[in-house]
Amino acid sequence: MKVLVTGGAGQLARAIRWTWGSHDLLFPDETVLDLASREAIHSVIAQANPDVVINAGAFTQVDLCEVEPATAMLINGEAVGWLAEACDRQKALLVQISTDYVFDGTGKHPYLETDPVNPLSVYGKSKLLGESNGLAAREHLIARTAWLYDAWGRNFLLTIQKAAAQGQSLRVVNDQSGAPTSCRALARQMLIGVEEGWRGLVHCTCSGETTWHGFAHEIFQQAGIQADLSPCTTADYPLPAPRPAYSVLDGHRRSAFGTDLMPDWCEALSEVLSSDQPAG
Repeated sequence: MKVLVTGGAGQLARAIRWTWGSHDLLFPDETVLDLASREAIHSVIAQANPDVVINAGAFTQVDLCEVEPATAMLINGEAVGWLAEACDRQKALLVQISTDYVFDGTGKHPYLETDPVNPLSVYGKSKLLGESNGLAAREHLIARTAWLYDAWGRNFLLTIQKAAAQGQSLRVVNDQSGAPTSCRALARQMLIGVEEGWRGLVHCTCSGETTWHGFAHEIFQQAGIQADLSPCTTADYPLPAPRPAYSVLDGHRRSAFGTDLMPDWCEALSEVLSSDQPAG
């Protein structure tokens, strides 16, 4: 199976490179497959003629999206429609990565795929547009995920570890709940989903839930790091883009689709912390 992955420099693409090795993987340079260019998208996908396109590329700087809404809507939203067009021409499956930010976070129970969406931020609105455009592809799989991290890239895990190593006093938000999800766990689930022929919309986060403060505490506990860690509220740490206060995603549909590989978030963290960082 030939698989083309956008956003090849990102942390999820790196996990795909590591976990999808049994397939023919293509990672076009982002200067060649420019998600801001419909022409570039059609040209690269036509030349590659893939069986699957995984859109791991996105404008993920949530606060910057508030400042550059047009760019966010273009890259995260409109470009997915162009990917859908190109996939249809090549009879390829489009796998679109979406986010918990499509919900407003006012819920009290894990969100189902069928629950109403109501994004609060430009980032969330742009990713919701991406979902809508991705659904237009004849063959599509939309995977909503959240709180991605791994042993590489730019993410909460590496940021908090670095800050602790520098002896910083850390105040971490304790009133936002979600499910930390390792990129490698998501990549494995997407692989089995594609191989088993999943279609439609599915939530793909690790199971369980915690807060950002709880995540930090577990990181330090598992890693044996002594850190000056204390909780704070979202109001104590204001940011340009609103975050969903509760964005736990229900994962029961995965079992209905096929093989559910997503581990508990603590188990996924243990794997990341205890295993060697893969090359590449």
